[in-house]
Amino acid sequence: MEETKYLIIGNGIAGLSAAKEIRKRDKEGSIVMVTREPYLTYYRIKLTEYIGKDFQDDDLLVNGESWYKENNIKILLSKIVENLDVDNNKIRLDDSREIGYEKLLLATGSRPFIPPIAGKYKQGVVALRTLDDLIYIKNYFSECENIVVVGGGILGLEAAWSLKTLGKEVSVIGRSSHLMPKQLDEEIGNKLEERLTEEGIKIYLSSTVDEILGKSQVNGLRLDNGIEIKTDSVLFSTGIIPSIDIVRNTPIEFNKGIIVDNNLKTNVDNVYAAGDSIEVNGKSIGLWTSSNEQGRIAGSNMAGKPMEYTGLKPFTTLRLGDIKIFSVGDIEKFDKVYEYRDEDKSIHHKLFTSDGKITGGILFGDIKDMGKLKNAVTEKVSIDSYLEDNLPFV
Repeated sequence: MEETKYLIIGNGIAGLSAAKEIRKRDKEGSIVMVTREPYLTYYRIKLTEYIGKDFQDDDLLVNGESWYKENNIKILLSKIVENLDVDNNKIRLDDSREIGYEKLLLATGSRPFIPPIAGKYKQGVVALRTLDDLIYIKNYFSECENIVVVGGGILGLEAAWSLKTLGKEVSVIGRSSHLMPKQLDEEIGNKLEERLTEEGIKIYLSSTVDEILGKSQVNGLRLDNGIEIKTDSVLFSTGIIPSIDIVRNTPIEFNKGIIVDNNLKTNVDNVYAAGDSIEVNGKSIGLWTSSNEQGRIAGSNMAGKPMEYTGLKPFTTLRLGDIKIFSVGDIEKFDKVYEYRDEDKSIHHKLFTSDGKITGGILFGDIKDMGKLKNAVTEKVSIDSYLEDNLPFV
């Protein structure tokens, strides 16, 4: 049986970030990464962008193969973990190989969530989560003229924009009353809707899909309000489900995700978890930035340098052609809002405060101050001191 000091299952950004931090803290300890995908870690957040671009697989990689060799990190691609034995500190792969470990990180990621809708298994119903998904979708969409994107969040809108650049007729279905409800308030969400409509994207809000139409292949869909939309394909961007099957027959505790403490450790002493697959303080986050930070903290703890995960202030940047938006922090719980608009209303900025401290913000149209605003929210800067050096908010 092969032995390693550190075993990482999964090679998304959480797994890679952990490996980097372990190697930073421990120059000699052996590291093995196992992934079911055939690719080295890639920028999953760029997949929607590349719907509308030609690319080579290497274009999306975070690090090339030489980086793994230089850092003495062994990576096993296209391997499935068939069994996890935490009592004996080992795993069994689908090729019958066994690997023993001293410390284990579960960074198993997530899979797309597609709601239980009649017709969801028809040909032409797709979701984008992996590089293989992207390759299949690009090939399938090459024969499509009309495409519906279900989901009014950032990934759905990025996908819709990429399809528009390919000359497709694009519709977006959102269940909320405005676009990007987690990042935008209703007013700025409506501004975004107006801009996208001007660009030729059809928007249907406060709507859900009732049925996907067609015999074996999609040719349309029906909304819950009875509206029918002709389409050649339906792309779902409606969230994720943590991948936790690996722990179901083990003592490791799980709920919707693998349960960890603030050190990213499970209830089993030498087993840690990070990324989309986890639940920390009752929450599953599922953001690239959070997964990156969680991997770093888990890796540090595994290598003997204690660190706690306190949670990042969520932030989002959206760039669709000339449309630019930045959102950070809490835009739902506040006691006062400060606003700035330019004369032609192409710029609209909002600061959200609680007890005189900046707790959230939205920049629409001009996002050059996003770094400054992000720091202000993270450090809970007072609104008075922030306004001294910034645009005349009222």
